[in-house]
Amino acid sequence: MATEGEDGSQSRWISATLSTVVPPRVLKIDHLEETSFTLHWSKAEGMQKVPQRFFISNCIPGTDPLTAVTDDCHKIFSNLHPGTEYTVSVATVLSNGEQSEPVSTTVCTILPVPDQLTVDSVDTTSATVSWSQSPGLDHTQHHYQISYRCSGTEPHITTTSSPSITLCDLKPATEYSVTVCTVLENGKQSQLVLTTFTTVLPAPDQLTVDSVDTTSADVCWNQPPGLDQTQHHYQISYHCPGTEVHITTTSSPSITLSDLQCGTQYSVTVCTVLENGKQSRLVSTTLTTKHLQWWKRPSTVAAVFVLLAVIMGLWDSYATSERDHLQNSLNTRTTERDQLQTSYNTPTKERDQLQTSYNTPTKERDRLQISYNTLTKERDQLQNSLNTWTTERDQLQNSLNTRTTERDQLQTSYNTPTKERDQLQNSYNTPTKERDQLQISYNTLTKERDQLQNSLNTWTTERDQLQNSLNTRTTERDQLQTSYNTLTKERDQLQTSYNTLTKERDQLQSSLNTRTTEIDKLKKSLNTTTMERDQLQKEIERLNWENKGKCVQRAHLFICFLIHSFCS
Repeated sequence: MATEGEDGSQSRWISATLSTVVPPRVLKIDHLEETSFTLHWSKAEGMQKVPQRFFISNCIPGTDPLTAVTDDCHKIFSNLHPGTEYTVSVATVLSNGEQSEPVSTTVCTILPVPDQLTVDSVDTTSATVSWSQSPGLDHTQHHYQISYRCSGTEPHITTTSSPSITLCDLKPATEYSVTVCTVLENGKQSQLVLTTFTTVLPAPDQLTVDSVDTTSADVCWNQPPGLDQTQHHYQISYHCPGTEVHITTTSSPSITLSDLQCGTQYSVTVCTVLENGKQSRLVSTTLTTKHLQWWKRPSTVAAVFVLLAVIMGLWDSYATSERDHLQNSLNTRTTERDQLQTSYNTPTKERDQLQTSYNTPTKERDRLQISYNTLTKERDQLQNSLNTWTTERDQLQNSLNTRTTERDQLQTSYNTPTKERDQLQNSYNTPTKERDQLQISYNTLTKERDQLQNSLNTWTTERDQLQNSLNTRTTERDQLQTSYNTLTKERDQLQTSYNTLTKERDQLQSSLNTRTTEIDKLKKSLNTTTMERDQLQKEIERLNWENKGKCVQRAHLFICFLIHSFCS
């Protein structure tokens, strides 16, 4: 085209090229992996039977693109970098070399997650977390973000470049949840990998035995570290070979073991016990009680005095009164034992009733927990569907915007002033066919825009329905959470009542065991006294038979000899 003046002079000629090739449509990404993905597209409407090829360009922003030409409507991209954003464009190329405007989209490859997450070397206050390095990141700068927390506390977040880390300053006997993810230099994170572990409950330290006597001994130990703010007590068990194990508890780091047998070796074990019943490992030691000397034995002293009383004619009244006294003590202890047994049975029944009441809300809580988990899964599925619809809606919106821009460009080209069109008509004799083709292309794009608008409206309606369903499920989940919290509080109250009754039952059991031991001792003492009385009676009869007719002086000398022997 050139401008002609009135004097016939012309300006320099200028030229322009107008392309009417329509680009591909409906770009779609699938089989998205860490290092590859597949791109699909459709031929332009009305060009299915036209010979054409497709020019494909793939690049990372700021780098040179990689290009390819294909006859298919799909392309597989491989050997990519994990967690990297790529820009992909496709253009239609006709057999005469004409090429359409490219249609572009962006895609980000998946960032691989850490693999084989394990927890080793778990101690009372530390644990080592390790994992396998994410595949495909050997030549990519990255690090790992670790988050760990226990129930009711804020999470602790730390980072490391190695595939393992040691967590320190943990609470003993506490369950922790740990999450690990891969992080690139640009801040992009992979999905989280979760695991849980429980720190070890520390055992008592430096178990020692002091003040060992004939029937008692003191056992001491150091309080385990890290339990200053944790409710706990200690369980002590002791026994000698061939007997049952005696078990007792205390909250202090020492205890006195009584009612032991003289000259006997005992095995003693101590462990730490939390309120939830969790126990530490056992710490054991042995002790041997002292032997009882004959001159300190009460039965020997009593026998000498009984012998003196018999010789002096006082045995019968003493033995009768001692036997009656022992019988009364035995009856009293038996009555107390029966009362303790009755008191023990009463809280046991109450404990069983509380256990039944405790089990009922626990079952309801479990059912609510199952319902809550089901609703949570459904909510997550709805959220994923909503995200998918939103992504597709955004893609449709982008396509709609692209088509609208192309339509506006065609409208601008179509609305070129008639004068210029006449000048071009006169200068180049451009056929009206081009204008008609532009009109047809314009109409085609308008129809496609309307179709995309309808599809966008449909996706928006479905998204709103999914959002309403998500809100409904969220409300139901909150209600279930409230019910679950209420049942949890009731369960904790019942657990507290149950623990209280259990402690009372243990105290009554200890009292019952103590009274039973005292009764057994009284029975043994009564039997021993009865046997000694019978032996002394026989000895007195023998002495009376042999010394019949002897003088009282010899008896007096015998008494003096016994007194002298006893005193020496």
